[in-house]
Amino acid sequence: MRQWLRRLNDYWFGYGSPVTMGVLRIFVGFLALANFLMVSIDFDAWFTERGYVPYDYAVRKMPDLGGKLVGPWSWWSLQFDIPRVSLVNFFDLGTSTPMMAFVYALTLCAAVTTMLGLWTRVSTVLLAIGTVTIHHRNGFILHGGDTVLRIMVLYVALAPSGAACSLDRVIALWRGKISPAMPQVSLWPQRLVTYNVALVYLTTFWHKMRGDQWRNGTATWYPARLNEFDRFWVPSFFDYPPMVQLTTYGTLGVELALGTLVFFPQFRKWVLLAGLLMHAYIEYSMNIPLFAFVICSCYVSFFSGEEVQDWFRRLGIRTEKHRVRVWTPKGRSMRPGPAAALQAMDPLSLVAYTDGGDTAWTARNAGDVPIEPVKASWKRTLAAWPVGWIPGLWRRILDRSLVTSELTHHESGPSSVAEAVAN
Repeated sequence: MRQWLRRLNDYWFGYGSPVTMGVLRIFVGFLALANFLMVSIDFDAWFTERGYVPYDYAVRKMPDLGGKLVGPWSWWSLQFDIPRVSLVNFFDLGTSTPMMAFVYALTLCAAVTTMLGLWTRVSTVLLAIGTVTIHHRNGFILHGGDTVLRIMVLYVALAPSGAACSLDRVIALWRGKISPAMPQVSLWPQRLVTYNVALVYLTTFWHKMRGDQWRNGTATWYPARLNEFDRFWVPSFFDYPPMVQLTTYGTLGVELALGTLVFFPQFRKWVLLAGLLMHAYIEYSMNIPLFAFVICSCYVSFFSGEEVQDWFRRLGIRTEKHRVRVWTPKGRSMRPGPAAALQAMDPLSLVAYTDGGDTAWTARNAGDVPIEPVKASWKRTLAAWPVGWIPGLWRRILDRSLVTSELTHHESGPSSVAEAVAN
């Protein structure tokens, strides 16, 4: 019993790789940005006093959206389904259109910096507060995907989500402030995400089983009759038996598995694949913006950071025909800090840097054919994609990684990024 409790404690509160939460942070930041940009098209209608839902009306009609919205302690009034767990409400500072626009713009900026992993702690907290505030401003337009997103931004803010896959880490490596070795962090925020996702599916299954249409196998016929959910064309045979029974009972089976069997390693990938297929069909056939993307992005939490790193390693092996070798200018070599940073930015290991080549940067592909070095480098470096399109920026980054060598290339021999990091 004591050994079992020790394993349970290690599972929930042990330490491991932060890569999983880093990847989830990227997904959450991107989807939050996409979500708010989509809603911004009708910003004036949804979020201003001139729109459909003035703030006073929202307070009167949605008192249970997330807690009491008014009162002497309204600064801390936005509770999250659990009593006494609350967050700041930006609208206590005012509900005017300029104030709403400021909060909206701040939340969009926080979503971008969260996705990039820049100033991660501050960015994630601002994104969480901004998301909850905006959702409480007008809850009439929210759906299940918004609820999942609101919960996930809170978990990302709680977690050390900037410890991996972030610009914060790259900058710290560049400056030599941290070790290239991946740090070990507490895993409890990741476990919270994992069990929250499983709980969503398990409770959904439980509630559906209380409905007659789900038990008699006809439930999925009804949403297809609602015009507001219409999206793309679906073959007519989906509206008739046995497809209606198949999709109804299939949905129940997948949701039950996602709440139970997903925790068994031998079933996990098949259960998650079934979940992806189910949500892919929902995304195709029904107009529920970003819902499938938000919930499916959380599936990564079922895998350890080491497993995620291994995915990238195997993907890099499969794409090795795209690998390139890049030589620094003759007489110049990479400093250990920038070398480690560039290595961290290239999870597929498609770029190998070698010190001391020709008079300028040079590169050759896997077929030993000379290619343009800067373009070849940034296109194969995943983390460089957000900045590589800016003219001249990636070359400047590469140039600033160099230091003048005391020995020439012929005297010192080739030196790779891995060697520079080791040194």
